[in-house]
Amino acid sequence: MGKVLLKDLIYTKIKQMIIDGSFAMGEKISERSLEQSLDANKAPIRDALKRLQAEGLVVRKAKSGTYVFSLSAQELLDLLHFRFVIESQSTILSFTNNHEKLQDEIEKIILKMRLALTLNDGNEYLRLDSVFHEALVKQCNNNYFVQSFERIGAIMDTARNFLGNNLEHMQKSIIDHQNISTAIKDNNIGRVVELLREHILPDFGAYWKNFDKIENGKLIQN
Repeated sequence: MGKVLLKDLIYTKIKQMIIDGSFAMGEKISERSLEQSLDANKAPIRDALKRLQAEGLVVRKAKSGTYVFSLSAQELLDLLHFRFVIESQSTILSFTNNHEKLQDEIEKIILKMRLALTLNDGNEYLRLDSVFHEALVKQCNNNYFVQSFERIGAIMDTARNFLGNNLEHMQKSIIDHQNISTAIKDNNIGRVVELLREHILPDFGAYWKNFDKIENGKLIQN
């Protein structure tokens, strides 16, 4: 039992290091360095990396090593479009099935997001950003939508922390989130979906604006 718990602990720690940017997107991960920093042997670390590979968070290259995933311009576009479809449709169900609970939860998260901005705590703000969107989905009472959203959750969180960790993005982001919250309160699901489209998709969303060029097929932050 202890070994299982250790494997899970190591997996969770490495996963969080990827999400919060301790390992940058595209960066090579040294198993030896992980052994030293996490005070663990090879077995749980290799097990964790296999699990993370299955989730798309790391890529193992023959004769080269293990790398944190990276996104090409097209892959980011595909991710954002997939996210919008899953999130908007599950939000419609959440709105229909659990409107009052959804409204209450979203308003509480908005208050915490505003506090994080006031305290200039960007990391906490981005964590709450993720919680906000999870809340839109989890009230839908449809495991297929929930599991589909969870499938891209860690990848999206990693991209959000990389693309959105600046004051300009967060100042725009809080307005978007507040508008979504207000539309939920006003019982206007059409407006909610419209706002999600503008918030997420590249024609409107803030993520795409944080890049100005592509280098070797990868997005480069400006």
